Amino acid sequence: MTQQSPLTRYIVGDRFEPFATHDTIRTVSRFVADLRADRHRDDTSLVLVEGQGLTSFDWDRIRDELDRRGLADRVRIRESDAGCLCRQTETHKHRECNVLIAGLDRVAESRFRAALRIHNDQELLLDHQGGHVQGMVVLEAARQMFVAVSERYYLSRRPERHYSFVLDSMDSKFLTFLFPLAAAIEYEVLSADLNDPAQLSFDVQVTFEQTGLPAATVRMVCGALDSSALAQKERRGTARALRVLGREMDPVPAG
Repeated sequence: MTQQSPLTRYIVGDRFEPFATHDTIRTVSRFVADLRADRHRDDTSLVLVEGQGLTSFDWDRIRDELDRRGLADRVRIRESDAGCLCRQTETHKHRECNVLIAGLDRVAESRFRAALRIHNDQELLLDHQGGHVQGMVVLEAARQMFVAVSERYYLSRRPERHYSFVLDSMDSKFLTFLFPLAAAIEYEVLSADLNDPAQLSFDVQVTFEQTGLPAATVRMVCGALDSSALAQKERRGTARALRVLGREMDPVPAG
């Protein structure tokens, strides 16, 4: 008697329901519904692979249902090994659900690598989500990668200073669809001007890879500015904008 091959299901967060149209893809809620409908009662071996949008709460929900159905010993769960999410202090995001970078590591002097991790309640998914990861998520992940790499590997050399970040330019190319499955982020510092401690400048390239192929690239010229100096520039800019707007709102004299 030949042994049955394991049945594989890729599990994604409920937000990615438009993506879960393939036979092997299930959202968390749909997979739980399949279990409750006894659709996996006769499967002798089942492999669940983590996609994007899952949390430990989702896996607990799935494991509880597997236990209730007496299927736990037939199922192997392959959770993401992407590593820990970057800290709020490195990504400048206040909510864990909005952090997109995990497992950040330095692989060479000017090259870094991380995993893309998308929470089911990520802020850019709340109003619209299609069958692939939308471009704005890619751009935000690139921005977070710049901030996290800068904070951890460059600005930490000057702990006495406080920096703010600015983007001078961002050039993106989308080569193919990026799907809500495992994806890697490659980050390369093409050049860095660190001579003036009050104003650091970086030219970087960010590449998003999935299944070993590039899905998108983002080239950015960006800077880290002394926070007090940036605040002064912002105040001057605000005053100038208010003056111009004030003149535009003045009524035209009659006659």
